[in-house]
Amino acid sequence: MMCVALASSMVLARVLGPQGRGLFALILVLPEMLKSFGLFGFEQSNAVYAGLSPDGRKALVWQSLLTALLIGGVLAVAGVVYLLHGAPGFPNLLKGPLWLYLLTFATLPFGLLSDYWGAILRGMNRIHLLNVLEISAKVGMLLLLCVGLFVFHAGVTGAVWANFLGYLFGVALLLAFLMRAGILAAPTLDLTLWKRSARFALPAHAGTIAAYLNYRVDEILVASMLPVAQLGFYSIAVGMVERIWIVPGAVATALLPHLTNSQERDPKTAAIIARHVILWVGAGCLILFVVAGWVVRFLYTNEFVSAVAPLRWLLPGIFTLSIGKVLVAELLAQEKPRYTIYASTLAAIANVLANFLLIPRMGISGASLASSISYTLLSAVLIWYYLRETRVSWTELIPRPQDIRVYFAAFCSIRGNTTVESRPGGSRS
Repeated sequence: MMCVALASSMVLARVLGPQGRGLFALILVLPEMLKSFGLFGFEQSNAVYAGLSPDGRKALVWQSLLTALLIGGVLAVAGVVYLLHGAPGFPNLLKGPLWLYLLTFATLPFGLLSDYWGAILRGMNRIHLLNVLEISAKVGMLLLLCVGLFVFHAGVTGAVWANFLGYLFGVALLLAFLMRAGILAAPTLDLTLWKRSARFALPAHAGTIAAYLNYRVDEILVASMLPVAQLGFYSIAVGMVERIWIVPGAVATALLPHLTNSQERDPKTAAIIARHVILWVGAGCLILFVVAGWVVRFLYTNEFVSAVAPLRWLLPGIFTLSIGKVLVAELLAQEKPRYTIYASTLAAIANVLANFLLIPRMGISGASLASSISYTLLSAVLIWYYLRETRVSWTELIPRPQDIRVYFAAFCSIRGNTTVESRPGGSRS
């Protein structure tokens, strides 16, 4: 995932340049915001109840389809009307051809459905299928992007078309994978399960909205307050550091269904795993901080050197929030999404205030610093809720020497097995 995402980022930056990269980000920002708002928490409830209620998985598939078409259609129409009236309040969002914006709104139902159906596979603990799906979808998107930019030389237009067709390709893959998983049957609905899911989803949705604002309000404010090229630099910085979140994201993807499918589980499990994530992400952030200047010049050319400073300001927040991203799985498994609402709302408010304070003074570096502050606050609150609900000691989150020895022992074991297998007539013990 990291490699494919990096390749896509390089292609966009090198072909479009700062101005074109900024315009592409600008065209996507509103549809992506509406998609996050339109999830209504059902992607989280699907992941939880696909594990807790195996008999309801087929109903979840069809309920998700109806929900995605209804909500996605309404939001797409609302977005089109908003743009046709000149984007009141944010006129700077309209800096490209209107029809490109309209094309991105058409992806909303497919984007919602992709998240809903993917969450069902996640809740079933079909992590292998989910991995294959995500990699295939991202590779398909990259190939479409290359066709649009290198074959048709369509620039931003080609990138937008690749984004649209990529969503269609992802939904088609999901449909095939649901059939393979054996849960795509005749249309069926379960009103009781839907009510139970809604009771979980709607409160969780408030947390999703707050979390999205926390993650993306900086880009909206940069687009509104600074030239579009600055958004191009900032999107490169954000894209690079958020690749690190693929690590805790992958861990959380596997951890939540493990917890929901376990009748008896140790509440320390999330803390133990978080310790290892701290080691991985901490090392990644430290290395990227040191080599950021060289990496940006090598991958994106000297045109994007202005992305280095905001990239470095983002890294502390990327590190701290990685811990909270793992621990939140235990809170969701306990059917307590309200804690994510409280934490995300507080962090989003802090983010908005810090952006208004720091962007005029520091530019896009101020937006990065504001994000790091809010991410750290969000993670701190999630950690506090986790410790309070599980009664686990805070010392369980501190990496220990034996955590590092695990990797050394694993390396020695793999090396030993490889040596034995490489000998003529060798056998494994």
